[in-house]
Amino acid sequence: MKKLLLASAVAALSLNTVQAAPTLYGKLNISLDQVSNADFTEDKVTELNSNASRLGVKGEEKITDSLSAVYLAEWEVSGDGDDDTLKARNRFAGLKFANVGTLKAGHYDSYFKTAAGSDQDIFNDNERLDFKDTLVGEDRLSNVVGFETDPAMLAGLGFNIMFQQGEGSTDDAKEARDGFGDSISTSVTYESDIGLALALAGNFDVQSKWAALDGKKLYTDAIRLTGSYDFSNAGAEGLVIGGLFQQAEPSEEIAGFDDLEEQAFGLTLAYSIPSTPWTVKGEYVAAETSADGWDDREIDRYGLGVDYKLNKQTKLYGVIAQTKINEALQAVYQLKDLDAKVEDKETVFGLGIDLKF
Repeated sequence: MKKLLLASAVAALSLNTVQAAPTLYGKLNISLDQVSNADFTEDKVTELNSNASRLGVKGEEKITDSLSAVYLAEWEVSGDGDDDTLKARNRFAGLKFANVGTLKAGHYDSYFKTAAGSDQDIFNDNERLDFKDTLVGEDRLSNVVGFETDPAMLAGLGFNIMFQQGEGSTDDAKEARDGFGDSISTSVTYESDIGLALALAGNFDVQSKWAALDGKKLYTDAIRLTGSYDFSNAGAEGLVIGGLFQQAEPSEEIAGFDDLEEQAFGLTLAYSIPSTPWTVKGEYVAAETSADGWDDREIDRYGLGVDYKLNKQTKLYGVIAQTKINEALQAVYQLKDLDAKVEDKETVFGLGIDLKF
């Protein structure tokens, strides 16, 4: 009898400690790209690009009816074989409070970055066309603690805030960063059942890359406003337009960069043709960077794309796009290689496959 009771207790304990199986996921996005005036030189190159192909594992473990533990770990993989290492992407562990929100700690995309979703950054992950080479603020931050509310709690309204710890790091223009929330990224989002989505995001003292400064990283304050509307509810099934506006400036005055400022905007359109596997899309993005004593530095990008969905997980696609820079920015590229002839535009034509699993 005692043995039976002991066996029953062990079995009950085992059932209570059974964990939900993690979910393995990923995607391979491989494209063959013909690039004219690559990197704004006279070079013409044919590339096989991996376009942020990735592999990840995620899961949610129920603790009580109202509390769960959540986790995610994701790596970029080289689908074209150019890099044998696994590069860190998003990863975090946290607690999810049912109908309230999620507390997370780790290394993941800033809320400023995620305020621009697929309806604004329609060529996201593309090696040559991603926002990261055009706009300030496409950052994935380390050493962060963040909280994001459940939009269902407030009828589609969501609040997100992330605190980054500098952990004693220093910069030429700053004191040692050693407190809680040395940098902050935050956003307010709204999604309605009529197809409207809006987001207002801010970065405060976040180290970001400036494309007009040849990728130089500066501690930056920035505001981003995005929006999109799905016209399906207005009778135009499959038509979505998106928009973005942002402004950025250094958190503190930096020698040689007096009154430095970037202003940028973008417009996108995507049309999934009803009852067909075809989607056509277009994008225009422009960024202007100004400072005292400079000529304004300008970047303009025009892009067109076509997707053909084979099934829910797989699509074929084609893109053609051109990125233009003005004379002031050409001079910046010329300083990198005085012997090179710098062109004012880069043109990309690509065909690819995007396979999710």
